[in-house]
Amino acid sequence: MRSHLGLYRKCACAALLACALCCMPQAQGSRQGAGALSLYQKAFSLQQDGDFYGAVESYREALLVNPQYGDAWYNLAVCTYNLGEYDLCVEYADNAAKYSRDLSDIKNLKGMALISLGRLDEAKQVFNEVLARYPNDIDARFGLAELNLYNGSLSSAENLYLDALKRDKKNRKALLSLALVSAEAGKDDVAERYVNQAIAYHNGDAEVYYLASYLASRRGDLEDAERLARSAIQINSSYDRAYELLASILYTQNRFAEVIDLCDFRIGRDRNLTGAWYLKGLSQKRLGRNEDAIASFGTGLSINPLDEVMRFALEQLVDSTVSLEDSRRAKWAQYHISKAKEYNRNFDGPSERYEYQKALSVDPFNAAARQSFANLLERDGFYELYLQQLKFIKENTVSEEVSSVQRDENSPKVMKSAQERKNDDTIEALESLMSSNLSHKWGVDPFYLDKTRWNIGIYFMQGAVQLLHADVDELIAVAAKDIFNGVPSASVDVQTTAVAGYGEAYRAARTAGRDYFVVLAVNETERTFSLDADVYSGRTGTKTNSVHVYRTGNDRIAKSLRRFRQALLDMLPIRGTVLHNASNTLLVDLGKSDGVVKGAVFDVVKKGKIKTVDTGPGVNYNSNDILGTFTVDSTNEEMAEGTYKKRGFYDTLNEGDEIVLTRMPDDSPEAQSPDGNVVTDTRPAANSSGEPATKAAALAERESIKESFRVQAKESPLITMIQSIL
Repeated sequence: MRSHLGLYRKCACAALLACALCCMPQAQGSRQGAGALSLYQKAFSLQQDGDFYGAVESYREALLVNPQYGDAWYNLAVCTYNLGEYDLCVEYADNAAKYSRDLSDIKNLKGMALISLGRLDEAKQVFNEVLARYPNDIDARFGLAELNLYNGSLSSAENLYLDALKRDKKNRKALLSLALVSAEAGKDDVAERYVNQAIAYHNGDAEVYYLASYLASRRGDLEDAERLARSAIQINSSYDRAYELLASILYTQNRFAEVIDLCDFRIGRDRNLTGAWYLKGLSQKRLGRNEDAIASFGTGLSINPLDEVMRFALEQLVDSTVSLEDSRRAKWAQYHISKAKEYNRNFDGPSERYEYQKALSVDPFNAAARQSFANLLERDGFYELYLQQLKFIKENTVSEEVSSVQRDENSPKVMKSAQERKNDDTIEALESLMSSNLSHKWGVDPFYLDKTRWNIGIYFMQGAVQLLHADVDELIAVAAKDIFNGVPSASVDVQTTAVAGYGEAYRAARTAGRDYFVVLAVNETERTFSLDADVYSGRTGTKTNSVHVYRTGNDRIAKSLRRFRQALLDMLPIRGTVLHNASNTLLVDLGKSDGVVKGAVFDVVKKGKIKTVDTGPGVNYNSNDILGTFTVDSTNEEMAEGTYKKRGFYDTLNEGDEIVLTRMPDDSPEAQSPDGNVVTDTRPAANSSGEPATKAAALAERESIKESFRVQAKESPLITMIQSIL
């Protein structure tokens, strides 16, 4: 919801004019007019106090008395705008235009509401109509400038703010907006000049000092930022945003005890401030007060369960400090179980799978979540993995004891639930059916296979002071690492301290022997989230790929992370290892769960000779290191068997040599489903050249390219900050 309380200034003038008009003698309806005026004045007083709900009620009562009361329609539109009801705002603004003469303010309000609704072309038309009639209208220029910011055109927006400033050199919104735009463009000196002008002209305005503090924190001058934030609080002791910014500045300075005191002060004023609970929890965590931090995060999430960053903070702290047997884990996992069931009702398979995996990461012994996840495996035909899950459930479930029936003279009888009995029968049947699979044929237990083929590091750079979630870069980097926990072929690690830049990340990745390293950057507003990931070769340091994700709505961070994982896996070639060789029949450690199907063709390469290419995705190896080709004849879920055709006269193949996919059969129905299945989310999907190996992967890559090049109107922290200027 966007706050435009600055409209009050114009509303006050409108109110005085309305009072004068309503007090004029009328030949008819004088009593009706007086009643409407009284209700209007009551509504306007409530609006000035920030009671929009009460103001809306009184404005509507005034309009019942006088449906042609233009100023009541206009101020009703202002209230609904501030309540985030932008459709109603547009409707009420249109009604106000029928009965009011001051069309520019009404149209500008309508234009801002249209921006909030995402109807940017209509908003542009409205602002242009205002400027055609009133060429010097400043607010219309502000509206067009905001549209340019949505389209990513900083320079055009800057020119419009400069035009507004030429018409009113003391205009606070123009000065502050120019300061913010200049800072976003990297012109800190220019930004500081505009801020100083705003302070000189409006030195009694708390918001001016607030934004000056924010810009000082952006450029790393935390001492000056703290001074300016405290100045804003001195001017307006009820200015909660200034307290919030001050707390973030103190947190960046590692003054955690002061942060906790400040958060407690804010919570004392308004217990529903989830940001205060979040920052308090982070500070308690930094001080080693983990149980207190868990309690703070839990309270914050009880107020706003959809705060994904706070949930990441809670679950990451639980993962590192709370024992697996702790009974509270079931409560924390229940959120993800409920989300999974919701996605199931909406036929959203990928999201359902993700939520069950999250639930199990929080509470691995949760029988209900594991049973539901096992059922997904059965549905998709992965019976070996299904059997593993059922055995885990059986080994970690305590059946109900019934004291009325004795199993022997000393103990009560153990009664199994219907689900437990069904699982026992299924386990027996599946074990019998699998007695002839590749695992039994070759005497290899797939549970002990090491399928790790890729070593990837994730790094992040420390951003400016965050207004919504401190440490969001670190939390998202850890979450990006965690989302690969179910990917057996990739070992992904994260450095939990920020790097100074690309050079430090490259040094750390090369020293650790990474195949690839990723530098993450995130941006968030109250309604949007964007993730930018640059992928580099750990060997050469050259850029391999870039991933750009922008999401809005609920679960936007989870969806962004899943998209990031898919993009990274889609560029990794499918690689495996030769387990056994018997008369040119090979057993390899790739199977159905790795995307391998009958007819897939691999190069067989000497162990240790496969390297990532110098630039771009894919791998290369010397032709002299190619031992032959391997064609899959049959697959199980974790292994495959097929024909080996040697290259040259001598057979130099050894167990432990590697295979890399070169071609997947075009007619493979198992690998073509665009929605995937329970394991396609967690496996590489490229051939040796780094190109999509299946139609489904190719489709996903095309959609990703379209998304990257699609021109989108994106909300950003800059836009949010400018919209907040009163």
